[in-house]
Amino acid sequence: MKVFDYICKSPKFKYFFKHPTDNILFFDIETTGLSPNASSLYMIGVMFFDNSDGSWHLKQFFADNYKSEADMINSFLDILEDYDYLYHFNGKTFDIPYVLNKCSKHSISLSEHCDNILNDKEDSFSIDILAGIRPVKKMLGLTKANQTALERWLGIIRDDKFDGGKLIPVYTDFMQKKILAPEKAEELEKILLLHNYEDIENMLNVASIMSYNDISTLSPFSDDETVFSGYSKHFDITEITIDDDGMLNISCSFPELIFPKSLETSITFPESNSEEYKYTDDMQIVFENDTILLKVPILSGVLYNYIKNYKDYYYFSDKDTALHKSVANYMDKKYRKKATAKTCYTKKQGYFIPTLKTCKKNKADTDNIFTEYKLSLRDKISFYNIDTIPTLETANKNNGFWKNYVCMQLRF
Repeated sequence: MKVFDYICKSPKFKYFFKHPTDNILFFDIETTGLSPNASSLYMIGVMFFDNSDGSWHLKQFFADNYKSEADMINSFLDILEDYDYLYHFNGKTFDIPYVLNKCSKHSISLSEHCDNILNDKEDSFSIDILAGIRPVKKMLGLTKANQTALERWLGIIRDDKFDGGKLIPVYTDFMQKKILAPEKAEELEKILLLHNYEDIENMLNVASIMSYNDISTLSPFSDDETVFSGYSKHFDITEITIDDDGMLNISCSFPELIFPKSLETSITFPESNSEEYKYTDDMQIVFENDTILLKVPILSGVLYNYIKNYKDYYYFSDKDTALHKSVANYMDKKYRKKATAKTCYTKKQGYFIPTLKTCKKNKADTDNIFTEYKLSLRDKISFYNIDTIPTLETANKNNGFWKNYVCMQLRF
C-alpha cells in the first residue's frame, strides 16, 4: 500500500457546513467493479481540515498490490475515529456498503464510533451530498446530478478526463506494467490518483449547491433564529415593496448562507377551480450571493374564508356570509339556512397574495396561524390578505406574518 498526502486548493465556492469543519471527514473510494463480491478496492481517499494551517488536507491510500484491501480499510477507519461526521457523494448507495462488505470479508471489526457513522440510517453522522442536492435538481435545470455534471454546472473544469468505470482497465494495466514497464506504470498511477483527488477536492465546491436545498427547510422560531436541517441560521427581511408590474417584492438577507450561482426560478401555483377567475400567475425567486428576492403576484378582488365545521353555522343569503349558531339564533330566520361546506364562509374584499402552505406537498405544515382565503372551496391554492405593506421592524418579527410567509414559500 502506498500513501500520498496533499494540501488542497481553497474551494472556489463557499459553503457553511452544518458541522464544525475540523470535525468533518470526506471520503471516496475507487474499485474495479460495482459488486464487492466480484471486484477489488484499490483506493480510499480522505480529506480533512487542519486548523493549524487553515487548509484542507487530502490523503490517499493506494493498493499497489492485490493484498492491500485490509490495510487501506484499517487506515481509513483509524482516521475516521478522530471525526464525528463523514461526508461523501452518493456514499450511502455505493461507497459505504462496499467498504462494509469488505470489512466482513477481511474480518475487520468496527469500533462503536465507526459503526455509528457507517451504519447511520438517520443522516446524523453520515452526510450524502447528493441527497442534499437531488431535491432541487429540477429547480436548478439539471438533467443529471452526478458529480461531474454538478461540477460543470458550477463551471469547474477537471484535469481528469476519466470516469470511475473507465479507470478499471487503467488500474489493470498499471498492475501489469509496474514491474516490466515502471515508467509507464508511474504515468498510469498518476491518472488513477488524479481522478480520486479531484473527486474528493471538488466535493467542497459541489457541497455549496446544497445551499439551495437548505433554504427549503427554513422554519421560523421565536428566538429570532431559523433552523436549517438542524443547525441555526439567521435571516432578515431587508425590503418589502411593490414594483411597477404590481408584484410584491420581498428581499431577504442570509448572513451565513451563500449561493454559488445567481439563479432565477419560478414557482407555479395550483390552478384555481373558480369559474369566475383562473389564477395562473407564478411567483419568481431570485438567488444572488447571500440574498433571496421573492416576487409575489398580487390578486385584487373578493375571496372566501371557508370554515370547516360547517354544521355549527348558518348561512345568510342576504349577507352572503355564514354565522355561528350562537350568533345566528338571534338573527332574522327569513334569510337563514343551514350552512353547507360550500356556503360556510366569510368573505373579504382587498389585496391578496398566494401561498404554498396548502399545496399537497406541504401537508405536513403546522396548523394555520393566519386566515387563509380561497377563490372556491375545492381550490388547492390559498391566499393571505395584505392590507398594508408593513414596516421592516414589523416584518422581521419571527412570530409575525412576513417571516412565516417567506419560510412557507421556500419549501421546494
